[in-house]
Amino acid sequence: MDSLVDGDSEKNDTPEASQSLGSFVSQGLKQIYLNQQFCDATLVVEGRRFPCHRVLLASVSPYFRVMFTSSFKESQDGEVFLKGIAPFTIQSILNYLYLEEILLTAETAEELFIASSRLQILPLEEIISRFLVKNISMENCLGIYALAYAHNHKDLLHAAMHHISLNFGLISEDYDFMCLDLSTLTSIISSDDLVVASELVVYRAAQRWMRFQPAERLRGFAVLMRHIRLPFLTREELAEIQADSEFYGDAQMWQKQLVGKEKLWESGGLRQGMYDECIVCMELHRYRIQHVENEYSEFDIDSDLLSGMDCFDPHTGKWKKLPGLKCLRHPASMAVEHKLYLSGGKHQDGSCSDTLYEYNSFTSQWVRLPSMSVPRDAHGFLACNLKLYALGGRNDRHGLASAESFDLVQKAWTPISNLPFRLLFFASTVLKNKLYLIGGEALAVVPKLVYSGILIYDVNLDTWSQLPLDFKCYETTAISMHDGICVIGGFCEEKGRQLTPGSSTEVSLPCSRKCFFLNEDGKVSREVVIPELPETFAFAGVVCWQRRIYLMGGVNCYQLCNRIFYWEPGDSCWTECKEHVPNVEGFIRIFKCVMLKIPKNTLCSFAKKYL
Repeated sequence: MDSLVDGDSEKNDTPEASQSLGSFVSQGLKQIYLNQQFCDATLVVEGRRFPCHRVLLASVSPYFRVMFTSSFKESQDGEVFLKGIAPFTIQSILNYLYLEEILLTAETAEELFIASSRLQILPLEEIISRFLVKNISMENCLGIYALAYAHNHKDLLHAAMHHISLNFGLISEDYDFMCLDLSTLTSIISSDDLVVASELVVYRAAQRWMRFQPAERLRGFAVLMRHIRLPFLTREELAEIQADSEFYGDAQMWQKQLVGKEKLWESGGLRQGMYDECIVCMELHRYRIQHVENEYSEFDIDSDLLSGMDCFDPHTGKWKKLPGLKCLRHPASMAVEHKLYLSGGKHQDGSCSDTLYEYNSFTSQWVRLPSMSVPRDAHGFLACNLKLYALGGRNDRHGLASAESFDLVQKAWTPISNLPFRLLFFASTVLKNKLYLIGGEALAVVPKLVYSGILIYDVNLDTWSQLPLDFKCYETTAISMHDGICVIGGFCEEKGRQLTPGSSTEVSLPCSRKCFFLNEDGKVSREVVIPELPETFAFAGVVCWQRRIYLMGGVNCYQLCNRIFYWEPGDSCWTECKEHVPNVEGFIRIFKCVMLKIPKNTLCSFAKKYL
């Protein structure tokens, strides 16, 4: 069979020879369009006729594809009457499709976006959305948000909401704000991202919107009030709202909402401007190191652990104390919004605990919640979709493969599928509705074996899967970031061969500087490189704050380290902060760190009075 391309033709490097098939097709379409040849469809807009070609329209638009392949009249005679679209807009769309030309201005972009969205011309819609995002401003962000909301365009919606959130107080006084429809306004004021110091700012914005057209909007105002977070208002602010409610004749409804102890879950939680996102270091263990001829021994000097929590604000670099819980050693910890949870660990007598405690930064109080089904220590503890997950660990000397979840709304524990084998001292994190358990001590055969693999739990399917890992990992830390997982320090050693998920090796690993990045599929990424730690670290606290990974405290060759380092994607090395972890002279403190939302001082003082 003859080849379509001669060998000699490969040497021909003229422009004509190097032109691709796509460019030939593109040039051909332009000529056919400009000469008005072979047209078999006509778009009719306000009496004007635009000849074009079905095959092109159907190839770029599902809207036209369905129209021309169905029994509709348009599929027979090829005439498509489009209402609500200007002739200039249709001409611009055809110029884009045939000539690959599009002229976007602030005046034309919105109408073109609406038409391309309606006609499902997705490439053009994306070009226009990028133009709108690039040109978004204080003056037009409300209009762009309303446009994105009406067409459910997530990227454009996110960009517009970012501007609205940062400037909500000023924007809510604009004329465009008064013209928002109820559904769009509701989506804005229900957002956690609004940067407002007081919920009264949100209430007054809703009030101004209602008073703009009181007769038509009074009923809608009642809908908006369901999204006003009443528990975060002071006594004086509540009095202002109560006075308004009596004026509008809804005093009974308002009073029912205002009295009693509102639960913060039901209110929607703190908005972005009402809290500081801080790093909370919980002291899980404290011991003294005594060196004797290059050996060491440790002396536990405090059985009343977690006597205090150190809170670090990365914005200000300042530390402050939060109230601790004097009853547990080595509890697992996790934070959800403004609440911190401790599960399991050990009692003062050394026995494992089944307890679950909740610390509310709004009230600065600890409460005990329903206990786990079994006592657990050295277990995984994660949060996903308003549920807490207790995974594996040990009960005294016996390893556990069991797992259970706690519903934060129903306040009840439920068993979930067991781990494939008993596992403890592993790194764990959450990424896209999946729980990842990395390395650890496996008790499948004999004690103290390192599991060279990853367990992944799908919270929707209630199933576990296993993946191999080319590293021995033990007491490392895992942090989710973007579309992957950062694994930091601990005891880690690279292996020269691929291990199967069931393979284990004896625990005898050096303290490591190693860091690596796992993709969502559990494979080590070659594209994202995390630099080695500046020193070997174990038992350090690690969190992700904004775009940075923070490493705090820990042990370096049996020496206390009270320094703080951070790494930001793109940096070639870790950066040391000028601040240090609060020290206790002569002792090593083992930390667990979490990110916790700490309410502003005004909210905290209000909470002490009313909650």
